[in-house]
Amino acid sequence: MDFRDLAILQIIYEEKNIKKAADRLFISQPAITYRIHQLEKELNIDLLIRGNKGVQFTLQGEFLVESSKSLLHQRDKLIEQVQNMGIEVQGTLRLGVANNFAIYMLPPILASFTKAFPKVKIQLKTGLGREIMKLLEDGEIHIGIESAGHKWGEQKVLIDRNSICLISKNKISVEDLPNQNLIYIATPAIKRVFTSWWQKNFATDPLITMETDYVETCKKMVINGLGVAFVPSFCLEPSDSLHIIDLETVENEEFVLESWMNYRESTKDLSVVREFINFITTTSVYS
Repeated sequence: MDFRDLAILQIIYEEKNIKKAADRLFISQPAITYRIHQLEKELNIDLLIRGNKGVQFTLQGEFLVESSKSLLHQRDKLIEQVQNMGIEVQGTLRLGVANNFAIYMLPPILASFTKAFPKVKIQLKTGLGREIMKLLEDGEIHIGIESAGHKWGEQKVLIDRNSICLISKNKISVEDLPNQNLIYIATPAIKRVFTSWWQKNFATDPLITMETDYVETCKKMVINGLGVAFVPSFCLEPSDSLHIIDLETVENEEFVLESWMNYRESTKDLSVVREFINFITTTSVYS
């Protein structure tokens, strides 16, 4: 039994399907099946119960998966510590980033960082802000970037601020918004800004016809004339066929989406984490 077998078991447990696990690991399904058979033979136990709708774990299999989580985590920490003993910055940087920031803001950041530190490997997880903060709390990532300003007891750094805009396919007036179908981005950060702005301007509730967590989905719906939406300015491209109104120009007041970098001070002992934090804070005008 080696760490690779334990890592494969973890993925199978998450997917409950060997084919999906194979796709996720970029190895063949027969190769995974062979390794599991060899592991079962070595331990002289059954780990999986195979069925038409996927796999289930035996009691021994579930125990092995649960017990090996901490072992795999300790292995990763050991590797990180050994790699950081050298002068050159290398190792794996585990990032968690909120979906919309990951789509629009993260790619050029990572491109510049990996160019500066080519021996650093990036392990990226994306999701909603609350999911990213849970990963950070559980120690599964080094740094979490989110836009809702979630409570965090350790280091929290403002790295970006973007205005909120009203987008529509055709030109409309702000006064006509209560009569417009609204495509709603249901993330906590945008929801907070939108609710504040709407309550300042209208006594009636918005006519919400669609909800999504993704700005890109929202934009496509607006481009196809299905409604209007409030989105952060960083997601808008010059090529977008949209009519755009910046809320600041309407109210002469800031309505912005803030993005935050969260981490534990202790993780700065790792050179990959320390250099990424330095990279972000030196390139951001808000840090």
